[in-house]
Parts: sequence; structure tokens; C-alpha cells
Amino acid sequence: MQDWHNSHLGLVNPSVNVTLYDNAAQVRWILHLACAVTFMVVMTLLANRLRRPIMRTLAFVWALQTIVAINLFSYFYWRELHVDFASVRFLGVLSLHVAHFVMAPLLRHTRQLVWRGDVVAPPARRELWRWAALGLFTTVLDQSVKALFPGAEATLTFVVSRLVSVFPYLYALRPTQVDAQYTVNAGSDIGFTRLALKVALCARVTALAIDLVVRVAPWPADTAALLTAVVVAVNLSALVLFGTLLLFVALEHERAVDARQSEELYAAKLRESHSRRLESLGGLAGGVAHDFNNILTVVVGATDVAREVAHEPALLRAELDAIGEAGRQGMTLTRQLLDFARQKPAFVERFDPAAVLQRMRPICERVLGPTRRFELHIGTVPAVIMDASQFEQVLLNLLVNARDAIADMGEVVITASTEAVARASGSASALSAGAYLRLEVRDTGCGIPPEVLPRIFDPFVTTKEARGGTGLGLATVQRIARENGGDVSVMSTVGVGTTIVVWLAAAPGMA
Repeated sequence: MQDWHNSHLGLVNPSVNVTLYDNAAQVRWILHLACAVTFMVVMTLLANRLRRPIMRTLAFVWALQTIVAINLFSYFYWRELHVDFASVRFLGVLSLHVAHFVMAPLLRHTRQLVWRGDVVAPPARRELWRWAALGLFTTVLDQSVKALFPGAEATLTFVVSRLVSVFPYLYALRPTQVDAQYTVNAGSDIGFTRLALKVALCARVTALAIDLVVRVAPWPADTAALLTAVVVAVNLSALVLFGTLLLFVALEHERAVDARQSEELYAAKLRESHSRRLESLGGLAGGVAHDFNNILTVVVGATDVAREVAHEPALLRAELDAIGEAGRQGMTLTRQLLDFARQKPAFVERFDPAAVLQRMRPICERVLGPTRRFELHIGTVPAVIMDASQFEQVLLNLLVNARDAIADMGEVVITASTEAVARASGSASALSAGAYLRLEVRDTGCGIPPEVLPRIFDPFVTTKEARGGTGLGLATVQRIARENGGDVSVMSTVGVGTTIVVWLAAAPGMA
């Protein structure tokens, strides 16, 4: 009688008390079914309420867990049907195998959602059908091997069932190379959620491993009876822990997704508000600059005429020169305002930046003066299509900023080269894939204070108030670069110097 029960209960260790194991197993599967149904109902309600991929996936997982629990529950109450009828036995094994194999990609999807967010597509129906077909195949193979080796039926039943049961959890725990990049710089909340999911999966694996050791190892009869009760308690505890942690993971994932979406929405609103303010500022600056430029034109013209017709020019020259210089400075300021407010360049052409840089080399040296060292390195550069005067303006603005950052002695190095961008990078997030002209201006000046650096491209933000800085130079450079498919990056250390990199899109055919 002991051997008959061992054979049909799948017991490998003959020392296990059959009656104790039978009663404990019935309690185990009753509670297993109750837990599975409870978690399935909770996850289904959350899936219908929150409509998150992770909720729907976990609801499906617990539906499969419920199928497993119903199958094993029916076996212990209607065991004779499974023993006497091959079709019932086959359907019971089939439901266990299919449920566990289909559970594998669903748990894997849950892990990927926790690691990467809601950007991972759920398993397609075709993929789930392939896993179900694998369950059918293993069922047929299992029944065929048992028919060929009837003496080893108990051992095969236990070993195969445990391997199939542990497979989905091990499959979900298996890391991938893609997951590794999402682990770097993960926040503490996300890291804790990942840890909870790992603990949940490891708890199920550990419980099945303990079950395997207890039921296979040749324990003494008294020890085996005690360990049978331990196995039941461990399995139930692991199942409750598994369900509770999965529920926590799902709710925490929901909170993290909502928080991330709220942050993105807030950032988008800030960008929109900032864009509107800049647009209004540009329109206002354009109108004021246009009218003011007309007035200054009259002032400068009048001083030139006065210089020519004055009877005593020596007495008037100093005053006229001062007026003329002030007028020219005002015209320079208004031209920058007009350029900043202008939406499109005046004249677009294809030109070679290397030729423009060589032509402007003497001008650059005069702007920097004799006390500052100047170097120009021109590599292989692509042609660009833009307003050439805008390119010159970018260069002169950066050069003047570098000059003003250097008190007396220092160095300014300009480097022009080609850069191929495969995808958006951290240094220039606005760049799309393609070839670019890379213009780098590096100085050994005073640097930009850290509190000013985040706002350095905002209009009228300057570190040169005492020297008459307008704060439009870098704003104009950024506008020109982005109008021409590029971007600007600034790296600066106080007391060491500043490096500004400007990217301009290469002409078509240069990639």
C-alpha cells in the first residue's frame, strides 16, 4: 500500500509518511487555490482600473497559477480519475506544462517592464502560442517516456514536474545585456522595486528546491515526517510572498510611471512657457531695434557731416568722435537684436568653412590683440549651407567672448573638423544622426561661474556687465546653430578656461 501511494503521489523517498504527506498536500493545494484566486481577482481589478501593461501581464500570470492550483486540487480529490483514465491524466499534465511554459514569457515581460518602464512591448499572441506548443511537446514526450519505462514513473513524474515548475521563474531571472544599461544610475526607488521582484522570483525557486531536496533525499522516517510539514509551510509562505511582492512591484511601477509622466509634462510646459517668452522678447527686441537703428543712423550721419563742415574741427573732433563711437556701438547692439529676432537668414549659400576661417584669420588676430596667443587648426571639414555672414558672426561672437575672458596673457585655440553623429548624445542632445561641421573655440580665461552656466544661452544673461556686455552673443550663436540643424555645448571651469563647441549640419552628400 505504501508503494502504491508513493507511485501515484510522485514520492521518491519511501521514508515519507504517506498519510501525513497526503493530508498536508490537500491543505497545501486548498490554500494554494485560495491564494491564486485571490491574487488573480486583485490583479484583474487593478488591470481594469489602471490599464497598465504590468497589471494585465500579472493578471494573466495569476490566471495561469489558478489553472495549476485547480489541476493539483482536483488530483488530490479525484485521484482515481487521473490514475485510471489516460486521457484525464494526459489533460492534467498538459494543463500543468502549458500553464508553466506560457507563464515564462509573461514573467520575463514583467521583469523587463520594471527594468525599462512601459517601453517594452508585451509578448505577442503568436509567441504565447509557441510557448504553449512547447508545453504540448513536453507533455507528449513525458507521457511517452513513462510508457516506455513504467518502473521509473514516480521518479519521472516528480523530476519533470519540478523542472517545469521552476522553469518560468529561472527564465524571468535570467539577465540580458540590454537590461544592464538600465541598471546604471538607477534611482533608489527603482532599485528597490527591482530587488523586490528578484526576491519574489527567488522565493518560488527556493521553495521548489527545498521540496526537491526533502522528497528525494533519504531522510529517516521521523525527520521525513517533520520535513513534510516544513515543505508545505515553505511552499505556502513562498506563494504568499510571491503574490504580495508582485502586487507591491505592480503598484510601485504604477507610481513610478505616473511620477515620470508628471515630470515630463511639467518639463514640457516649462519649455513651452520659455519658448513663448523668448518669442515675445524677440518680437519686442526686433521692433525696438528697428526704430532705434533709424535714429542712430541719423546720429552717425550727422556727426560725419559735422566733422566735414566744422570751421574748427580740432575743437569738435573729440566730441564728434565720442558721438560717432557711441552711435556705432548702438548700431552693433541693434544689429544683434535684429539678428536675434529674425526668424530666417537673409541669404543662404553653400560654402567651404575652411576658406572662410582662413580669410578671417587676420581679423581674429587683430580682435585678440598682441598679448593673446591665437591658434587655428583646420582639419577635413564638410561644406555647409547657410548664411555665410551668420557663420562669421558665430566665429566673432565666440572670439570676442574668449578675448574678454582673458585678462592679459592667455591662449585661444579654434579647431574645425568633421563629426559623424550616429544618434543623439549627451553633449548635444538636439542633434540628429548625420554629419556635422564641428567648430570648437577654447580659451584659457577666467571661466564661467557654475550658477551662471545653466542660463548662459538666455538672452541678456552676461558675465561682463562691468565691460558693457549685452548678453546676446551666445543666445545669437545658439539660435544660428539650431536654425542650421546644429547645436551648441559649453564646458567651463572657473580659473581654467572655457570650451564652446558649435555643430552645424553638413551639406547633403557629405555624410
